[in-house]
Amino acid sequence: FHSHMADRRVTVYKSLDEQRNHINGRVALVGETLEETLENIRKKLDDDSDELHFLSGGLVDSVSLIRDGDILLAFKSSDDTLQKNSSTRVLNLRSPPSPQFHLSDLPEDQLPPPSSPISPPLVPLRKTSDNSNPTSFSLRKCSTLLPSDSPSRNDWVRLNVGGKIFATTRGTLTSDTSSMLARMFESEWFSATDDTGAYLMDRSPEYFEPLLNFLRHGKLILNEGINPQGVLEEAKFFNITKLFDPLEALIHNEELSLTGHMTRKEFVRLLVSTSSSTVLRCQGMNLEGVDLSNLDLRHINFKCANLHHCNLSRSDLSYCVLERADLSHTILEGATLRCVHMPRVNMEGACLKGCSMEENLGGTTNLEGANLKGVLFDNSQMNGVNLRLASLKGASLRSCNLRYAVMAGTDLENCDMCASDLQHANLRGANLEGANLKNVVI
Repeated sequence: FHSHMADRRVTVYKSLDEQRNHINGRVALVGETLEETLENIRKKLDDDSDELHFLSGGLVDSVSLIRDGDILLAFKSSDDTLQKNSSTRVLNLRSPPSPQFHLSDLPEDQLPPPSSPISPPLVPLRKTSDNSNPTSFSLRKCSTLLPSDSPSRNDWVRLNVGGKIFATTRGTLTSDTSSMLARMFESEWFSATDDTGAYLMDRSPEYFEPLLNFLRHGKLILNEGINPQGVLEEAKFFNITKLFDPLEALIHNEELSLTGHMTRKEFVRLLVSTSSSTVLRCQGMNLEGVDLSNLDLRHINFKCANLHHCNLSRSDLSYCVLERADLSHTILEGATLRCVHMPRVNMEGACLKGCSMEENLGGTTNLEGANLKGVLFDNSQMNGVNLRLASLKGASLRSCNLRYAVMAGTDLENCDMCASDLQHANLRGANLEGANLKNVVI
């Protein structure tokens, strides 16, 4: 299971048209470096591409940004623009974002006015008998907002969802061909509009926004405090079927975190049933004593979770959030902890022998203010780790690589640091009383 989850694969296209029509795509492995990844992609596409972009237009400059299942565009950097094909217009991904490549909702005061050349021409509102109501609206045909020829995927559409204005393209709204939104905006559609020409939808903007973002980039992202049950109901209303399973898994996950203990079998089932593009939220989950060894647990949010006495040996927890989690007396021997965010974590008495916390592309593991009393770190790679104000009283750091580590104000009383490498480490204000510094490299 671990080796299967560790491999990341992406689908790569040469143009936006090929991606939208799902033709000529190639699946490639993500390598350890960006150049290795590009080499794999060049072999698959049989071309000389040397740049990767997300569908959002952002340049991929690090493999750490790539997740399993991502869809990417590949082209040669000498090209000034990314051609969709010879018969369609060019989208320049290097210039500032243009309305033809809209990525996120704009504030209402920045939305294109009805007369803007980037917005479809709007038909003036028909007068109603109620002249006293400035917000009165009339029923209009979608086709009246379009040119006389067929609708274009690049046409801009304004939506008034429960009072909040969204601006997006027709291509985004029709990207899921089985959804209600696709049926509404691929053909003529009668709908009420407000006094700015935005289509009125009596739905919750809070729950609609994650759906719109999913249609843009294919990833389900829920901000803090968003109830996945509400988003699921919106997904069912608009028939966005691809979101049913991941949202139901999130709901099940939250129910388990509230009701109590989870077993290894249940947790593995949760991992398998959740798409790699889904943010797996395990905040506050009770996993006390569970065997989670040899698993790929990257990018999971374990904030405030109970992992007391867990077995996480040889698991990959890179890029996880473990802030204020309880990992006391947990076994993490041989685990990978690159770029983990775990300030104020409780790891008292844990075993982290032979762990890897090495810097990765400028990112470091954050253990600021953590309780690391009595922790076994022997033979661990900890260069660049942030241990500022952490308590390592009585901890063992024998033969550890602590180059460039930030240990300012750290309590290292009675620590065994024999034969550790402390070159370029910041020990300003650290408490070294009783510490064993024999054969330390400084």
